[in-house]
Amino acid sequence: MCGRYITPEQGDIERHWNLVPEAAYRQNFNTAPTQLAPVIRTDDQGEVVLETFKWGFQPHWAKRAWINARSETLLESRAFAPAAKKRRCLVPAVGWYEWQGTRAPKQPYLFHVDGFRPFAFAGIWTAKEEDAGTVFSFAIVTREAIPELAHLHGRMPAVLRGDDEQAWLSPKTPPEAAMQLLGEPDQPVQTYKVSTLVNKPANNDARCIVPLAAEGSDAAS
Repeated sequence: MCGRYITPEQGDIERHWNLVPEAAYRQNFNTAPTQLAPVIRTDDQGEVVLETFKWGFQPHWAKRAWINARSETLLESRAFAPAAKKRRCLVPAVGWYEWQGTRAPKQPYLFHVDGFRPFAFAGIWTAKEEDAGTVFSFAIVTREAIPELAHLHGRMPAVLRGDDEQAWLSPKTPPEAAMQLLGEPDQPVQTYKVSTLVNKPANNDARCIVPLAAEGSDAAS
């Protein structure tokens, strides 16, 4: 699964996807479920747009929200299949976290591409009408972890290869063909231990990505 991740700096989003955030934007070093985060989708006019959605996919009929959607059952799921066919999105990121251990505090690991270069998770989105207006929300698609990461966690977010991003976004891509895009990343993924500061979503600054040895302490504050 993917329960916490890092969004890119605004400049990286603008350079990598040639899109500008619709409102004030600050990099999030510890993006958590229910928070707002940038997503890239195709709007009703066929334009690729960058917007801010809630992390926690909740169809209009559902009483719960999902932060992840398993790729293996995406097209069969009542919750996810409609979005997987017509409402796919990119979730900009520069890294994500997973945890090891059975007792608190669990040890977080950071996963990233060399140089913290921006990439996109495969995502799906939906909309729900509420009293305050329409709430747009998304989930990150996950897959079985690649072999070199499996010893740390059995699953990982589906990192799209750069050349596949447009095909994933396009409603014209048949659903079965879109599922074929969820292969291994086209760049090596690196990982290292980080401080348990990450375990608290309120801790949201560059300390979250400092390697544990350099941090010198794993005590959360």
